[in-house]
Amino acid sequence: MRKENDPFFSDKENWMRHINMENKNEMKALVFDIQSFSTHDGPGIRSNIFFKGCPLTCLWCANPEGQKAVPQLFYTKMKCVGCMLCAKVCPHDAVTAYETKEEAEAFGFVRHDREKCDNCETHDCVEMCLQNALDITGKWMTVDDIMEKVHRDASYYAGKGGITLSGGDPLVYADFVTELLRRCKSEGINTVLESELCVPARSLEKVMPYIDLYLTDIKIIDDQKHIEMTGVTNKQILENLRLIGRTCPEKACLRCPIIPGCTDSDENIHAIGKFCKENGFARVNILPYHKLGTTKHERLGSVYPLPDVQAPSDEQMQHVADILESYKIDCIIN
Repeated sequence: MRKENDPFFSDKENWMRHINMENKNEMKALVFDIQSFSTHDGPGIRSNIFFKGCPLTCLWCANPEGQKAVPQLFYTKMKCVGCMLCAKVCPHDAVTAYETKEEAEAFGFVRHDREKCDNCETHDCVEMCLQNALDITGKWMTVDDIMEKVHRDASYYAGKGGITLSGGDPLVYADFVTELLRRCKSEGINTVLESELCVPARSLEKVMPYIDLYLTDIKIIDDQKHIEMTGVTNKQILENLRLIGRTCPEKACLRCPIIPGCTDSDENIHAIGKFCKENGFARVNILPYHKLGTTKHERLGSVYPLPDVQAPSDEQMQHVADILESYKIDCIIN
């Protein structure tokens, strides 16, 4: 299980002071992206809001910048010319130069002490960088800030689209998200929640009256294997899925990422099929592994954990679909 000195827990004090304010208009959540005109995560044209902070650290995560609940430095080595102006303005001595040509080609001209960078409140280096090689991922926003973006996009929803809350995990900010969803539903805006559901049941219960569709992963049924691959137990996740199954299974579309060597064993797929059948879930999207998170890990100064894993073949994906369909589940290869 995750330890108290792990990154997600160490960030809690930082973001809790933003999200626990009594005035709902002053509550803030950390957002790392808002994508307009999305057509993938829910019906119609949607505004996708990506929240920063997640209890899980999945080895194959496509959005590693969504894991830590603090603003983080993005470094694009291809843009860096090694001028070292960033080092001159850094108040924490967090920037040093690589000394060899081989290191510079592999990692860029500079190295960053990521612990110091994550704790920096000013990020003077970003403004100083003339090549735009530095950026910050993560911005504290109020409900009003997000609603302004939603209203800007609303004319494109055409009665079918709406907002999708993604991440990271939106339910890290349960009170904030509840107010945001309430505001959207009061204006007739369709709502989709994309969450790992690794939160107390009370956090899920707060948002349930305002959700039109749940998009949530079901990765691994065996708890020990789940801990090895995601960093956390799946007990709370499965309990929350059972809650949705008891109350509104028709609103749920479960998604199963097929990661060779991690989630794709026949034993695991049969266990997922059995769980879905027992809890009333009639549809599952199976998602083939991809490496979209690789360059983001590089920009965060971290190492991608699965460099040698390859995407499953069409035959492998069909095999998974065949197993799930044997449990009378509508299975889509996405």
